[in-house]
Amino acid sequence: MSLPVLARRSVAAGLIGLEWAVGVPGSVGGAVRMNAGGHGSDVSRTLVRCGLVDLSGGADGEMGPERLAFAYRHSTVAPHQVVTWATFSLVPGDRARSEAELAEIVRWRRENQPGGQNAGSVFTNPPEDSAGRLVDAAGLKGLRMGSAQVSTKHANFIQADPGGSADDVWRLVHEVQRLVEERLGVRLTPELRMIGFPSR
Repeated sequence: MSLPVLARRSVAAGLIGLEWAVGVPGSVGGAVRMNAGGHGSDVSRTLVRCGLVDLSGGADGEMGPERLAFAYRHSTVAPHQVVTWATFSLVPGDRARSEAELAEIVRWRRENQPGGQNAGSVFTNPPEDSAGRLVDAAGLKGLRMGSAQVSTKHANFIQADPGGSADDVWRLVHEVQRLVEERLGVRLTPELRMIGFPSR
C-alpha cells in the first residue's frame, strides 16, 4: 500500500498518527525498512509489528520495534529482507482536524518540493544540517546528466524526464555526492535504495 493512501484511509476511519505519510512517495514496506518520516514524525512512532520474507533463503518471520532498532532513516531490516505487512497503533481522533492537517501537508509539499517524476529526498540530512542546503551551496541546482536533473525547486530531489533512464538518475546521485564532498567536505549518504546497481 502506498503511504499517501494509508494516510488518507486511516484519517477517513477517524484514526490519527499517520498523517505525515500523505506527502511521502513510497510503500509501507519501504517505509518500515528505512523508518520513513516527515513533518515531525516517522514510522517508529506507531509501528507495532511487521512481517518479513528473507530472499536469501533464511527464515521468514515477524519483528517489533525492539528488534528493528529504529534510528533516523534506519532500521535493522537487511537488504535481502522484504517487509510484507505492518501493523500500526493509531488512536481515535478528530477526523475534520486530521483532514485539515493532510491538506496543509499536501499544500506545503507542493509549495516547497517538486512534482513530476522523482523518488522523494535523495540524501539523508547530516547532523545539524540539510542535504538540500548543501547541494544548493555546492552550486548543483539544475545539474543535469542525460534525462535526470537536480531539481531547481529543492536541491535534494532529482527529477527524471518522461521516459527517463534510471541509469542517469544513478549517475547523477553519485556525481552530486562526489561534488558536495569535493566542494564542501561533507559526504552525503543516499536515502534512495537503488536495486540492481553496483554498490559504491
